[in-house]
Amino acid sequence: GTVLSDNWFDALNWVKNNTAECAVIATYWDPGHFITGIGRRAVVFDGASQNALFTRQRGNETVTTARIADIATTLYTSDENRAIEILREYKKSGCDEMYYIASADLIGKSQWWTYFATWNPVDKGTPLNYVTSQLSGARPILQQNAIVYTYPLGQQSIVIYEQNETLTPFLQQNNQLLRIARIAYFTRDGRFLAGDLPNAEIQGLVWVDPSRGIIVFMQPELERSLFTRMFFFNGADLDNFELVRNWAGEVKLFRVKFE
Repeated sequence: GTVLSDNWFDALNWVKNNTAECAVIATYWDPGHFITGIGRRAVVFDGASQNALFTRQRGNETVTTARIADIATTLYTSDENRAIEILREYKKSGCDEMYYIASADLIGKSQWWTYFATWNPVDKGTPLNYVTSQLSGARPILQQNAIVYTYPLGQQSIVIYEQNETLTPFLQQNNQLLRIARIAYFTRDGRFLAGDLPNAEIQGLVWVDPSRGIIVFMQPELERSLFTRMFFFNGADLDNFELVRNWAGEVKLFRVKFE
């Protein structure tokens, strides 16, 4: 069967033809061999070096970490400075060119990179998940000039009430509707909006695909992660990660800016 989608293949060929030969590509380990084989660029790690240790000098202290923990941390942290400190140690000497790939497959793999980002020998790690659901029905309420969208989650559902292009999210449990604290979505004319519900019963963020066909619920710990801000918001509020190219929403390439 097909190993790589056309989006991945096009992205890796673009990397080969449009980045410096000394550039390093940072992302989770899974596509590492494809990046080096097709994109012809060095990576932080791949399937053969997931657990490889990296030793560096920080001031007077020698620090050793696993590459998988370092990159997982850059995906999970909300602190750009921390991510830049880690990535700086993986760029090639004399070359400041580094890129970061945020890709759709990392949504379903969040339980792993959040686990390794929070891992320690005593408490181990904490896996976290993005919860994705597809639209099962849209019901108009004519007297209110509104639409109710339903997205099933097992025995529960996320329900979104739309009126005058304002979306309000709820978690439906049995016969109860519980308000969800935050929502991010696009209007039909392409404007991006975000809203907060004060005194909401459920903490977290609902991200709504522009088509309204898919929603993603994020636990509070994931809302401000670098991966969330790169992949779901195209790096809109990031200073050190600049969106370079986007291949059909599946592969997004960012340039890492160290200064």
